[in-house]
Amino acid sequence: MQKMIQDGISPDIHTYTSFVNACSKAGDMNRAMTALEEMASLGMKPNIKTYTALINGWALASYPDKALTCFEEMKQAGLEPDQAVYHCLMTSLLSRATVAKNSVYTGILKISKEMSDLGFSVDLGTAIHWSKSLGRLEAVPTQLTNAVEKVFPPSWYSYKRNHKTLDTNDDMDSDEEDGADFEVLDESLHFRPSE
Repeated sequence: MQKMIQDGISPDIHTYTSFVNACSKAGDMNRAMTALEEMASLGMKPNIKTYTALINGWALASYPDKALTCFEEMKQAGLEPDQAVYHCLMTSLLSRATVAKNSVYTGILKISKEMSDLGFSVDLGTAIHWSKSLGRLEAVPTQLTNAVEKVFPPSWYSYKRNHKTLDTNDDMDSDEEDGADFEVLDESLHFRPSE
């Protein structure tokens, strides 16, 4: 960046955002924040992509509280978070919640509600990933799981039902030794003894 400026080329918001993104991916959040300060000194304001890069950087650096703070700063700056920002932040919070403070749990609840209120939902792959993180947090699904599942796609409930049924089928193998066989009647996975 300094070389550009020395050569008389003025970096714009896209240049700074790319630089912040590169620093964030490299885990160099000090340089990312320095770039943000340089932007401010030039009268440039971060855009949603700049904030997304910062949120992702704080997440990768295992600082979910700083990712949450950055998210709030973005909103205070008048920028509306998009689905990518929510996805990035929630993934960060869920992956770090086992070692984090109450603020992360509160953040998960708040972000889940905002996503749900905005009508955002995630794809099935993300739902499965987030569910595994929730499983590490809660032995029995509680408030966190219920809040996060509100942004899961409708296919999640079929997947979950089928996945639990497959686990139950493992237990049913012992029944076969007693002569009790089962067959699937339909997609809703009702069972009846086979003849």
